[in-house]
Formats: sequence, structure tokens, C-alpha cells
Amino acid sequence: MREHDMTSGRALRIQIVSTYYAPETTGNAPYVTSLSRGLAALGHDVSVIAGAPHYPGWRILPDDEWKADEVSAGVHVRRVTSYVPTDLTFPKRVLYELGFGVRLAPLCKSDVDVVLLVSPTLFGSLVVRTRLAFGRPDLPIVLWVQDLYTAGVAETPGLAARALGAVVASLEGALLRSARAVIVIHDRFREFTTERLRVPASSVVVIRNWTHVTSPGAIDRLSVRGRLGWTRPGEVVVMHAGNMGAKQGLENVVDAARFAEQQHLPLRFVLLGDGNQRAALKERAKGCRAIEFVAPLPGDSFMEALAAADVLLVNERPSLREAALPSKLTTYFVTGRPVLAATDSASTTADEIRASRAGRIVAPEDPEALAMAALSIAREWTAEDSQAGPAHVERALSERVSVAQFESLLMDAVTKHGEFTGRERVR
Repeated sequence: MREHDMTSGRALRIQIVSTYYAPETTGNAPYVTSLSRGLAALGHDVSVIAGAPHYPGWRILPDDEWKADEVSAGVHVRRVTSYVPTDLTFPKRVLYELGFGVRLAPLCKSDVDVVLLVSPTLFGSLVVRTRLAFGRPDLPIVLWVQDLYTAGVAETPGLAARALGAVVASLEGALLRSARAVIVIHDRFREFTTERLRVPASSVVVIRNWTHVTSPGAIDRLSVRGRLGWTRPGEVVVMHAGNMGAKQGLENVVDAARFAEQQHLPLRFVLLGDGNQRAALKERAKGCRAIEFVAPLPGDSFMEALAAADVLLVNERPSLREAALPSKLTTYFVTGRPVLAATDSASTTADEIRASRAGRIVAPEDPEALAMAALSIAREWTAEDSQAGPAHVERALSERVSVAQFESLLMDAVTKHGEFTGRERVR
């Protein structure tokens, strides 16, 4: 372990509780994994209690692809299995989260200096928080909020969702207010938690999700495109990578592909990844030759595929404004390819696109506009434009800076507590 400049010279005993962790490669997992390993590399004693890997396919990976108990990159990881639904209705989501919470909670230790709870999952975190309150009421708890459930429910159409809003807001607000500190991933999230969930502003800190991948560098785009079957002359490849869930609203992309085929536009839409809506989307796309579905790719192949595409796509339901910031953006920006976001112009995602200057925004649920914008941005994107995404990564999405911010915040939470059980740092 290398020396690090910390006034106390002490190593914290940090326990991280997250339903998601490597080998999952999308959603929260890459950030939880790299943070854990980053803190361990700084000399801290880091343990992780996590769920069995199952996201975004919503099925637990085969036993030979993960271990229930291991030390990896200096982090002790224990994983548990629980109920994983194949179709994610709200009642099933609650059961799923509670199930993991009940399985994770007994593994939590009280002889640590600080606990970092990751939400999602909200209901799982509530169970763990309750267990810790009974075991050691004075243990410092820090919440890391990746998605806002209250905003998500409020932005879901239907009377049932609106009726649930007050209940979810009460639970989420109580959880966040019970924490020593709350970490959110965007300024818009901070506004929501302080104004709508009544969390004291002094408790809420913004630490951005960082880019956890590296640029593939110079690649032979023609070779990669040939390997992937993208060989039609003049074809513009528009790729959406990652989760295929309800909030992505990818029916819009299928309909854009049908429009492109009908109008003989030189577009190929690629949906790369997995998710609980994948089967339904494939059924909707049946017979359309302007769209294809690609299974998740390993790291290097994944980054090469992104770099070989012409346009990288984010698609969101039109009602989605405050609830989430797509984690795929931190990966997209690295490539220098143009990012096209089909999202509400007032959404957090739209704010991020404008801040990065690495893409454009198009109205959601307008497949014709999506198709035409994809053609336009692909043809007009310049070499100078391609520097915007990597520059934004360097400016705002540095892993080194974010891990250092986490270390400082966790140390502060422990210091305010008055004492800690950590050991001397190894020099």
C-alpha cells in the first residue's frame, strides 16, 4: 500500500453495502467496485457486502463466474443471493430489494469506523440501516444516492404511481436524513434532496460519477465495423449501450429504425446490452432490418464497438427529468463520438449534455426527429467537436479526484463521531 497524505496517518475500516458489484459491468457496480478498490489502494481496510451479480440481465450469473467470498484487489467481498424478478413491476421491485436487504443486513459488522450504503436499492438500504441502528446506534452511516426514487415515482405515469409518491418520499427522506452525510451524483440531485426530501443542505455533498474506462485509442474503425457486420457503404451506426429497461423508453428507438427503413435512410440502430425489456423490444422490432440487438461485450471489445459507431445514443422516457443520470454518459464521453440524447430538454441528462458540449438533444418519443438528428450529427461532427467529450472527462469526471473526495468525506464523518477503531496506515 502506498503512502498517502492524511493528517491522522490512520486507516479507516470502511464497510460498503451495495446490491451491485463486479463482475456486473453496468449501472452502479463499476463505481462501487472502483471506489472500493481505490480506497483500499490508499491504505484503508475495505469490506464489501453485495448481492449476487444479476444486472442488467435480471438473472443471477452462473456460479463459476463469481465467488460468494473473496479478496479481490485488496477488498474483502461477500455476496448473497436472493429473489431476482424477470419482469420488474413496482411490487416485485420492493420484494426484490427487501429480499436483498434481509440477506445483506446480518453480514454487516459493527466493529468498523463507517458504513457506506448505496441506493439503489432504497428498500434494501432501509433494512440494513434499521439493522445497524439496533446493533450500534452511534455508527456513522453515509448514503451514496445514485437514483432518486421519489423523483422516479413522481415521473412515472399513472394514478398508482402518484398515490405511492408520498409513501416513497417519506421513506426515502427518512433514510437520507438519518445519515451522517449524503452523497449525490449531480447538483440537480442535491437540489431535489434538500428541497423535496428536506435533507439539511449541510449534509449533502455532490461527488460526480467518474469515467471508469479508458479510451481505446486509435483503432481501425473499418476493421472493427467489419467484425461487427457494419459493412454497408455510407451507413451511419447509432448505438445505444447498456440497460434495456422501462425508463430507457427504447420503443422510440425501434420506431426510429422502422421510420429509417421506410424512408430508405442509411441508418443502422444498434441496441447493445441486456435488460428486462430486451425480449419485448426484439418482438416489436421483428422484421425491421435497420435495427439489431447485440449481447453485452467484454471490456476492450465494448470500447472498440463504441468508438466504431458514428453516434452514441441516450434515450429516456419523456417524463424522466430528475430521477436519474445515465451512467453510460461517463463511458460515452471518453470515445469522442457524438452523443445524441432523446430526452426532455429540462432533464438532468440534457443538462449534462449541454455542460459537456459533446452532443445534442432531441425531443423524446419522436422517432422521426431521432432518425433525422442522428443523420445530421453524424455528418456535421468535426475533429474539433470530438475533443469535447474527453475534455469534459478530464475536467469533471476524474476517478482520482472523486475517490479522494470520498476519502475526505468518510474521514470527516468518522472524525465528527469522535473516535474510530482503525489501525495505523501501512507505510
